[in-house]
Order: sequence, then structure tokens, then C-alpha cells
Amino acid sequence: MTNLLSAVKKTKIKTMHSQAFSVLLRTYLERHGTSEIAFAETLNIRRETLARWLSGEVSRPRQREDVMRCATYLNLNAEERNTLLTAAGFPLEHGTSYRMATPSLSLNLGAIQRSPFIIGPPITEPRQFFGRDYVLKRIFDVWKCTPLQHIAIVGLKRSGKTSLLHYLRQIIDTPSEELRAGQRNDWLVPGYQWIFVDFQDPRMCYQESLLRHLLVEMNMPVPEPCDLVSFMEIIDQYLTTPTLILLDEISAGLAATDLDEQFWWGLRSLGSNHTNGKLGFLLTAHQAPEEMAMDNNKPSPFFNIFGHVLSLGALTETEALALIHSSPLPFPEDDVAWIMAQSGLWPALLQILCHARLTALQENQTNSAWQTEGLKRMTPYRYLLTQDIS
Repeated sequence: MTNLLSAVKKTKIKTMHSQAFSVLLRTYLERHGTSEIAFAETLNIRRETLARWLSGEVSRPRQREDVMRCATYLNLNAEERNTLLTAAGFPLEHGTSYRMATPSLSLNLGAIQRSPFIIGPPITEPRQFFGRDYVLKRIFDVWKCTPLQHIAIVGLKRSGKTSLLHYLRQIIDTPSEELRAGQRNDWLVPGYQWIFVDFQDPRMCYQESLLRHLLVEMNMPVPEPCDLVSFMEIIDQYLTTPTLILLDEISAGLAATDLDEQFWWGLRSLGSNHTNGKLGFLLTAHQAPEEMAMDNNKPSPFFNIFGHVLSLGALTETEALALIHSSPLPFPEDDVAWIMAQSGLWPALLQILCHARLTALQENQTNSAWQTEGLKRMTPYRYLLTQDIS
């Protein structure tokens, strides 16, 4: 009982901090005159995260640095900056001016254009995500009604699994004006809750920090200590919103010693016997989940609840052409055919070759050096071309 009362008290304090922070941030943002979209893009945060900060929900920046970046972008003076820090729940350090170590945000970052083709990091903007129509329809058809069913996405490295997860968690709440013409955002009715877990983040490989992350993202009380039993009790008591937990790179989670067999049993129980079907899991992996569990000597029944296993292969020709034609400068038809052939229609390889071609056009290059450069960049990922693209 003492632990529960302590958790309730901390939640109330957190709520007061969040409400004060939201009022201040909205005031400063309106005074600055920038849009919420531009502000989120400049600070490289999700629009959903900014929306929660501004709404007064039990949500505020987790890092002091995030508050400092907000203050710098909004040109706050020292007093305003310290007030914002206090509202976010961060104590002030005596004798510290809180000047940023780098003046980067004082630049007009809004003038820096977003690259039309992405090489390396996952795609996070829905308008830059192309294809996967069949996979998307299968996923959203499963999640249109309760009980929410569980899905495994299987694909090779660089097949686009993480980009797919970012698309899933953002597309429903993305306004049509921020999407490409004709791009769907009506797959599900609004109101779902999306939680992203990246097991390549070391913090997600420790049970307490992972469970804490899940509860914070769901705006639920965080018990002390935050163990599996307390976590399950909180979920049972508070979960009323259909919630989808996206588990990226599950192999790293399986390899984590702190995420033992009992932990996976607990998740399986939540996904099967609790929450009245309001909790669904989607995981990404390089192989079928039951095979991975056996390979890691963790044959938990958690992996038996994934009745829908979808494989990510290459794009269709129509999908690949849509990606290529998104270039701000049109490519000659011969170059389009060459890119299609050399990429095998894999999205990562298409991005590499399109980036090389666009750069050459922007620099008025008329030779074929861009092809040589593009093929060179493709070298680490040529294993994709040996796979069946059907």
C-alpha cells in the first residue's frame, strides 16, 4: 500500500509539472510565431511527442537537454529558460548559465531542406515511405477490431522493417496535407495508442527500464520498484485504450540476459489473457519468431501467439516507380530503367541509387560517374539481390 501511495503521489507531482510546462511551452511557441510542425522538425522530435507536451498530459521532456534545446530555439532569456526547466521538473544548477555548447540551433535550421532520399537511418516521415501496400493492408485488417492480434514482420537487414514501424505508428495521426497526394491515412479509426521499443537501445534490454518506458509512454503510474508483477497490475487496472506495442529487432531482446523466460511469459499472458484484447504486439525479426526463441534457448510461449507472420521482400514495380518519381528533379527514362534493374526493387538500394542520380543532376554532371558511385555505395547490401523478390 505504501508503494502504491508513493506512486500516486509521484504521478500527481508529475502531472502538475507537465501542466505547467505545457502552458509555458505553448506561450513561448506562440510568441515565437513558428508552427508546431516546424518546431518538431527542427528539434528532431516526433509530432506526437510535442503534442503531448503541449496538451498538459502526464508527459514532458525526459532529458534536460531537450528543454535547453527548446529554450534556445525559442530565444528565451535566462529567467524564462530557468522557469521552463523548473516547470519540466529539472532542478537548477547554481552558477550555470545553461548556454548550449554548440550554437547550432541559433542558425536558421528551418532553411535546411529535408533530403528526398534517405541513406542509412530509417525513414521516419510518412510522406517519404513508399510501397508495402499488401503488407500494410494485412496489418491494418488484423487491427481494425478487438481482440487485437499479434503480428511478426520477418525480413533481412535493410529490408525496411524499422521504417515500416515508424510508418505504422504515425500514419493514422498524420494530416492529409502532410502526406503525398493520394497517400492513405484512413487505415484505422483514430484513438489507438502506439508504443515503440527499439531493442538496439541498451536501456530496453533491462527489465526495469523497459517496463518503465512502456508505462511512461502509456501515461500510466510508474510503481517503485517497477517489476514485472507491478507492471502487469498497472496494465490490468489502467489500460482502456487499444494499444499496439511495436518491438523492433527482437533478437537483441532475446539475447538480453535480464529479459529472462519469466519476463516473456509475462508478456505472453498480457497478450493473451489480460486487457480484454486491447493490447497487441508486433515484432520484427530476421527469422520466424519461434526459430529465434529456440536458437536463444528461450522457448517462451510468447512467441506462439504470433499467428500472423509477414515477410518483407522487394517492392513491386509500381511502388518502386512511385519512389523514383518522387525526385524533385525528374530522371531520364533510361536512368529510371537502370535504377530499377540494378536495385532489384529493394527500397534501400533504390534510395541509394536515386540519391546518387539526384545529386549528379543538382551538380549538372553529365557523365556516368553517379552510377559508379551508386554501385559502390550498394556494395555492403548486395546480399539483398540474392533473395527472392516475389
